[in-house]
Amino acid sequence: MDNKTIIFCGGGTGGHYYPLMAIKNELGKKIRSENFHYIGSKYGIESRKIDSENINNLLIPIKGFSRSFSLYAIGRNSMLIFQLFFGLIRVGYFFIKNRPSLVIATGGYASFIPLQIARIFRVPYFLHEQNSFPGAVTRVFSSSAKKVFLGFENAEKYLKNTKFLFTGNPIYSHNHKAMSISIDTNKRTVLILGGSQGSVVLNKLISECIDQKLLDNINILWIVGLNNYDKHKHYNSESIKVLSFVDNMPYLYGLCDLVVSRSGAMTISEILKFEKPSILIPFRFSAEDHQVFNARYLEENFAALLIQEKDISISLLSEKINEICKNDRVYKSMKENIEKMKKPDSVNVITNNIMEYLHAF
Repeated sequence: MDNKTIIFCGGGTGGHYYPLMAIKNELGKKIRSENFHYIGSKYGIESRKIDSENINNLLIPIKGFSRSFSLYAIGRNSMLIFQLFFGLIRVGYFFIKNRPSLVIATGGYASFIPLQIARIFRVPYFLHEQNSFPGAVTRVFSSSAKKVFLGFENAEKYLKNTKFLFTGNPIYSHNHKAMSISIDTNKRTVLILGGSQGSVVLNKLISECIDQKLLDNINILWIVGLNNYDKHKHYNSESIKVLSFVDNMPYLYGLCDLVVSRSGAMTISEILKFEKPSILIPFRFSAEDHQVFNARYLEENFAALLIQEKDISISLLSEKINEICKNDRVYKSMKENIEKMKKPDSVNVITNNIMEYLHAF
């Protein structure tokens, strides 16, 4: 079994890339990783990260389909036909050269071509879907997968004729930089997250709430994004900590009582792991509105409050933050509800299922 060659594919964004790396690293503890290979996009996050993973890789020049109607989008989508054609040739040769026994994919445009080649060459594959509403790649390839691992239980209703298993989303772990923040522990603490780049919308809302003194007697841990730090650093105070980027998220989750955030799949998974009540404001341009579906998963379990971006206002956001932070009954109810939600040991459940297949293969 140690001689089995495995191709990992998935990327474009961190939401697809990091769960795949978590699976790869855990499998590498159980079988020889010398036979691992990775296929991704030269334009995705993987192009900056994959070299540190010490894995043979192929990065192909392909981008996702643009859903806008601008001239730029039309031109880019026209190029996609040529990217697919030449990508199929390069990935096909990669398969012939390395003769994989199995493909493990986490979706996104970067995994489309490898999965198509796997289907042509009849190479078995597993899929992992991070979102509540499955992405296009998962919907296309799920029926032929050995199994589809689901990040959210409610994703199963969108997949027909599919073998699936609810596993949750594996969280990529790495060595964190030590950090220390001094806050008043007698006050509730709110963590503001806008994704890895920060959120212009969230940053504007929070800055106006602070300017109007609508969040008094609350600690604020505020990740504004690398490019937004200079604009917001003057808000730093005893109770407000403005941060550009944080490598050690477990530390911040440990400090906070409430999370105000976008609702990407991995953010929701971290909120679940650390069992934090949340106010979720889905990014309105997320692919196929998947952030709304993700947020609803927590809202339907009374563990989060969902506010659509079109409905958000300074007064509404500050009202809800204060209500949760200063009303013990509301806070404890949300806290108890998220603690009750199922949280599988995701990466072990996934890798154990893959190992069972490899033993039987």
